[in-house]
Amino acid sequence: MALDKATIAKRYAVALFELTHDQGTDTETLAELSALRDVLEQNPEFTKALLSLRIDEAAKQKMLATLSEGTSQVVGNLIQMTYDYRRIQNLPAIITKYEELVHKAAGIVNAEVQTAVPLSDDQVSRLKEKLVQRYQANEVRLTQSVDENLLGGVIVKANDQILDGSLATKLAAIRQSIIR
Repeated sequence: MALDKATIAKRYAVALFELTHDQGTDTETLAELSALRDVLEQNPEFTKALLSLRIDEAAKQKMLATLSEGTSQVVGNLIQMTYDYRRIQNLPAIITKYEELVHKAAGIVNAEVQTAVPLSDDQVSRLKEKLVQRYQANEVRLTQSVDENLLGGVIVKANDQILDGSLATKLAAIRQSIIR
Protein backbone atom coordinates (compact mmCIF):
# COMPACT_ATOMS: atom_id res chain seq x y z
CA MET A 1 0.00 0.00 0.00
CA ALA A 2 1.47 3.32 -1.06
CA LEU A 3 1.55 6.11 1.48
CA ASP A 4 0.65 9.65 0.52
CA LYS A 5 3.06 12.55 0.86
CA ALA A 6 1.38 13.97 3.98
CA THR A 7 1.52 10.64 5.82
CA ILE A 8 5.17 10.13 4.93
CA ALA A 9 6.06 13.67 6.00
CA LYS A 10 4.25 13.31 9.30
CA ARG A 11 5.85 9.96 10.18
CA TYR A 12 9.39 11.12 9.47
CA ALA A 13 8.82 14.49 11.17
CA VAL A 14 7.38 12.94 14.32
CA ALA A 15 10.27 10.48 14.60
CA LEU A 16 12.80 13.27 14.05
CA PHE A 17 11.04 15.57 16.52
CA GLU A 18 10.97 12.91 19.23
CA LEU A 19 14.71 12.41 18.77
CA THR A 20 15.72 16.08 18.72
CA HIS A 21 13.27 17.14 21.42
CA ASP A 22 14.70 14.54 23.79
CA GLN A 23 18.21 15.82 22.97
CA GLY A 24 17.12 19.46 23.33
CA THR A 25 18.34 20.31 19.82
CA ASP A 26 15.04 21.34 18.21
CA THR A 27 16.07 24.88 17.39
CA GLU A 28 19.47 24.01 15.95
CA THR A 29 18.06 21.14 13.89
CA LEU A 30 15.24 23.34 12.58
CA ALA A 31 17.74 26.00 11.50
CA GLU A 32 19.76 23.40 9.57
CA LEU A 33 16.67 21.88 8.01
CA SER A 34 15.24 25.27 7.00
CA ALA A 35 18.46 26.06 5.14
CA LEU A 36 18.34 22.62 3.53
CA ARG A 37 14.72 23.13 2.45
CA ASP A 38 15.67 26.47 0.87
CA VAL A 39 18.44 24.80 -1.11
CA LEU A 40 16.14 22.00 -2.31
CA GLU A 41 13.33 24.38 -3.25
CA GLN A 42 15.66 26.73 -5.13
CA ASN A 43 17.25 23.81 -7.00
CA PRO A 44 14.49 21.34 -7.96
CA GLU A 45 16.78 19.73 -10.53
CA PHE A 46 18.97 18.49 -7.65
CA THR A 47 16.20 16.20 -6.40
CA LYS A 48 15.41 15.13 -9.97
CA ALA A 49 19.06 14.16 -10.44
CA LEU A 50 19.00 12.06 -7.25
CA LEU A 51 15.94 10.23 -8.55
CA SER A 52 17.26 9.83 -12.10
CA LEU A 53 18.08 6.37 -13.42
CA ARG A 54 20.63 7.89 -15.80
CA ILE A 55 23.03 8.99 -13.07
CA ASP A 56 25.18 6.32 -11.46
CA GLU A 57 25.08 5.62 -7.74
CA ALA A 58 28.61 6.92 -7.04
CA ALA A 59 27.71 10.34 -8.48
CA LYS A 60 24.52 10.42 -6.43
CA GLN A 61 26.44 9.60 -3.25
CA LYS A 62 28.83 12.50 -3.99
CA MET A 63 25.81 14.78 -4.41
CA LEU A 64 24.40 13.58 -1.07
CA ALA A 65 27.78 14.12 0.59
CA THR A 66 27.83 17.69 -0.73
CA LEU A 67 24.29 18.25 0.52
CA SER A 68 25.15 16.83 3.96
CA GLU A 69 28.42 18.72 4.28
CA GLY A 70 28.52 20.76 7.48
CA THR A 71 25.27 19.35 8.87
CA SER A 72 24.79 17.59 12.18
CA GLN A 73 24.73 13.82 12.30
CA VAL A 74 20.95 13.81 12.74
CA VAL A 75 20.35 15.91 9.62
CA GLY A 76 22.93 13.94 7.64
CA ASN A 77 21.23 10.70 8.66
CA LEU A 78 17.83 12.09 7.64
CA ILE A 79 19.14 13.05 4.21
CA GLN A 80 20.71 9.61 3.68
CA MET A 81 17.67 7.75 4.99
CA THR A 82 15.21 9.62 2.79
CA TYR A 83 17.45 8.87 -0.18
CA ASP A 84 17.87 5.19 0.73
CA TYR A 85 14.10 4.72 1.10
CA ARG A 86 13.42 6.66 -2.12
CA ARG A 87 11.71 9.49 -0.27
CA ILE A 88 14.18 12.30 -0.97
CA GLN A 89 11.48 14.16 -2.92
CA ASN A 90 9.46 14.29 0.32
CA LEU A 91 12.23 16.01 2.28
CA PRO A 92 10.81 19.58 1.99
CA ALA A 93 7.40 18.35 3.23
CA ILE A 94 9.08 16.46 6.09
CA ILE A 95 10.95 19.62 7.08
CA THR A 96 7.75 21.69 6.98
CA LYS A 97 5.94 19.18 9.18
CA TYR A 98 8.92 19.08 11.56
CA GLU A 99 8.85 22.88 11.74
CA GLU A 100 5.16 22.74 12.71
CA LEU A 101 5.95 20.29 15.53
CA VAL A 102 8.81 22.43 16.86
CA HIS A 103 6.65 25.56 16.76
CA LYS A 104 3.76 23.79 18.46
CA ALA A 105 6.04 22.64 21.27
CA ALA A 106 7.32 26.21 21.66
CA GLY A 107 3.80 27.66 21.65
CA ILE A 108 4.24 29.41 18.30
CA VAL A 109 1.31 29.61 15.90
CA ASN A 110 1.83 30.48 12.24
CA ALA A 111 -1.24 32.10 10.76
CA GLU A 112 -2.08 33.17 7.22
CA VAL A 113 -4.38 36.17 7.04
CA GLN A 114 -6.32 37.24 3.96
CA THR A 115 -8.01 40.63 3.85
CA ALA A 116 -9.54 42.88 1.20
CA VAL A 117 -7.19 45.73 2.15
CA PRO A 118 -3.87 45.75 4.03
CA LEU A 119 -4.18 45.76 7.83
CA SER A 120 -2.80 48.64 9.86
CA ASP A 121 -0.18 47.97 12.52
CA ASP A 122 -2.84 48.43 15.22
CA GLN A 123 -5.15 45.93 13.53
CA VAL A 124 -2.31 43.43 13.19
CA SER A 125 -1.41 43.69 16.88
CA ARG A 126 -5.09 43.31 17.95
CA LEU A 127 -5.49 40.29 15.66
CA LYS A 128 -2.33 38.73 17.09
CA GLU A 129 -3.65 39.27 20.64
CA LYS A 130 -6.95 37.55 19.75
CA LEU A 131 -5.16 34.63 18.13
CA VAL A 132 -2.78 34.24 21.10
CA GLN A 133 -5.85 33.95 23.34
CA ARG A 134 -7.74 31.63 21.00
CA TYR A 135 -4.85 29.20 20.51
CA GLN A 136 -3.28 29.72 23.97
CA ALA A 137 0.01 30.45 22.24
CA ASN A 138 3.14 32.22 23.35
CA GLU A 139 3.55 33.89 19.98
CA VAL A 140 1.61 34.29 16.73
CA ARG A 141 3.42 34.85 13.45
CA LEU A 142 1.23 36.37 10.77
CA THR A 143 1.64 36.15 7.03
CA GLN A 144 -0.62 38.70 5.38
CA SER A 145 -2.04 38.66 1.89
CA VAL A 146 -4.53 40.94 0.20
CA ASP A 147 -7.33 39.33 -1.81
CA GLU A 148 -9.29 42.00 -3.62
CA ASN A 149 -12.07 39.47 -4.30
CA LEU A 150 -13.00 39.61 -0.62
CA LEU A 151 -15.64 42.25 -0.05
CA GLY A 152 -14.41 42.81 3.48
CA GLY A 153 -13.55 40.99 6.66
CA VAL A 154 -10.76 38.56 7.42
CA ILE A 155 -9.96 34.91 6.70
CA VAL A 156 -7.41 33.34 9.05
CA LYS A 157 -5.78 29.94 8.49
CA ALA A 158 -3.96 28.59 11.54
CA ASN A 159 -3.49 25.22 13.25
CA ASP A 160 -5.33 23.35 10.50
CA GLN A 161 -8.37 25.60 11.01
CA ILE A 162 -9.96 28.27 8.86
CA LEU A 163 -11.62 31.16 10.65
CA ASP A 164 -13.78 32.80 8.00
CA GLY A 165 -14.96 36.24 9.02
CA SER A 166 -15.33 37.47 5.46
CA LEU A 167 -18.26 39.57 4.39
CA ALA A 168 -19.06 37.12 1.58
CA THR A 169 -19.52 34.28 4.09
CA LYS A 170 -21.68 36.44 6.35
CA LEU A 171 -23.86 37.45 3.38
CA ALA A 172 -24.23 33.80 2.36
CA ALA A 173 -25.34 32.91 5.91
CA ILE A 174 -27.92 35.72 5.85
CA ARG A 175 -29.13 34.56 2.44
CA GLN A 176 -29.58 31.00 3.79
CA SER A 177 -31.49 32.21 6.84
CA ILE A 178 -33.84 34.23 4.63
CA ILE A 179 -34.50 31.24 2.35
CA ARG A 180 -35.49 29.04 5.29
